[in-house]
Amino acid sequence: MANTNVNRQITSFADATRVTPVPGTDDQFEATIHWDWCGGLHAHGGFTLSLVFSAVRTFFLRKYPSTPQPDPIHSNIHFIQPAPRGRVVLTVTELSHGKRYSTVEVKIRDPAGSICTSATVIQGNLATEDGPSIAAVPPVMTLDEIPDRERDCNQSIPIPLLVKLMPVIRKMRVLKRKEAETQFWSRKGAAGLNTKETWVRWEDPNQKLDVISLGVVCDNFLPAPLNYDPTMADLSKYVFPTMCMSVEIKKDPKDAEWLFLETVCHKVQNGRFDTDVRVLDENGDLVALSKHVSVMAEMKRTKASKITVGDEFSKL
Repeated sequence: MANTNVNRQITSFADATRVTPVPGTDDQFEATIHWDWCGGLHAHGGFTLSLVFSAVRTFFLRKYPSTPQPDPIHSNIHFIQPAPRGRVVLTVTELSHGKRYSTVEVKIRDPAGSICTSATVIQGNLATEDGPSIAAVPPVMTLDEIPDRERDCNQSIPIPLLVKLMPVIRKMRVLKRKEAETQFWSRKGAAGLNTKETWVRWEDPNQKLDVISLGVVCDNFLPAPLNYDPTMADLSKYVFPTMCMSVEIKKDPKDAEWLFLETVCHKVQNGRFDTDVRVLDENGDLVALSKHVSVMAEMKRTKASKITVGDEFSKL
């Protein structure tokens, strides 16, 4: 049963993603999932991936200090069951080690020892990565297509109930196009309801966007079904758990203040939907690609003041 006596102290991203080696081991790391990095009673998916990034980086810096591979090049994470608030243990298993790239498997377990999350990460070094490059034509988006933050955008303010249910949503400031009534419109207007275009930054101005934070960045958007029925934003009908997501990092954002997200949904059918995410920097250069597979799970209200998810959430 989840602990309801939650410490309400706000936790920075750096502190929230800090991992500590389990004494007597070289492949296990302890971490704490804080209440303000959760959606509901469980860890936010993108934050969970950032926590995986942190553990894998620590693993490689400890094991290979002279030839570090600190950066996740590609990751694939499966959310087997929601990771609860509190202490978790991440176990890193090395599958291969190469000069340029290495592969590890990471499992997150709750205090009972149950596996909550399983991830595979290809690790490398973005600073020293070298090889042939071919300019893609056309670019992902031209600079003219990316909205100017001051001229074209204003802040998107989440509804209070959504903030209460998903405290992690307060961590980032989101800018949308001025003509959009919600986050759900792109430059295509009403014809582009399957696409969102937003600028994001940390709400804390002292926090910058680095490689580890790209897990959170790539999962910082409202689910696609809300594009077509914004009334579902109060979560009274459905919640939208992600079953799995992948992230490929193209470049180090190098402590950027802002990043631009284009998120596209191709199909919502039989309660399952996809989301493709492209992350660009202020120059329009591609920073990361991500793909999500999510579902619509029925929300059940047990009391007027308490909302819980139907049993199918953990049995999908």
